[in-house]
Parts: sequence; structure tokens; C-alpha cells
Amino acid sequence: MKIAFVSTRNAVRGIMAEAVARKVARLALLSPEIYSAGVEPAESVPEQVLALLQEKGYSTDNLYPKPLSSIPYRELNLLITLSPEARDRCPYWEAHIRREHWVLEEVKTDRREELIRLLGQVEQLVKGLFRLQ
Repeated sequence: MKIAFVSTRNAVRGIMAEAVARKVARLALLSPEIYSAGVEPAESVPEQVLALLQEKGYSTDNLYPKPLSSIPYRELNLLITLSPEARDRCPYWEAHIRREHWVLEEVKTDRREELIRLLGQVEQLVKGLFRLQ
């Protein structure tokens, strides 16, 4: 199974979702291919985001903003959009067995409490996705 989380810039929401999903899937003894991408990728992931993920026990290896063209978009089984821009700009493909839109607000990365709240929301949604609530 191939799963992708797509946001606008793939710098915060998508990166968090990819990191959380990789760990949760591994803990659930599942092995899907997990990706994240952005419709307008940023140049880098804010250090505050990477630091929080590491602090919470998530691997940050290979987490960087990617365009849709760098993931196997046409082969995805599950596409989860994380921003209105991503929802509106991601085309449908036959392989997309399931498509969801998660409403996650864009946060200011210099506000740690907002990042912590967002990460909590992402964790809850990902656990629900893998039925680990």
C-alpha cells in the first residue's frame, strides 16, 4: 500500500504526518510506503518542527519538502490532503482507492505551543487511520 500526505508547502503538516505515520505503521506491524509532498514545496523544514519531532521520538531522517513529482503519485492507494490548496490542486487517479481531506490549520512555527497542538492532532488522525485509537 502506498500512502501520501500532501500539503501546500510540505514543511510542517505533511512532514509531521509522514513522520508520525511511519512510526505508527511500524508499531502496528504494517509496512506501507509512506510519502509526503507539497503542491508548492518550501525550501526547508523549520528547525523547530524537526526538533519537536525528535523530542517526541519520531525519526526525522529523509524528511524534507518534496514536490508531487518526486513521489509515485499515480500509484498511490491512499491520498490524504492537509490543506485546501492541496485538496483543490491534487488530481484524481484510478489507483487512488481512497482519498481524504484532513482539516489542519497552518500554524506559526515560532510558536511552540501551536506546533505541539498540531502534532497532537496529527497523531490522533494517524492513529485513527491505522485503527489504533
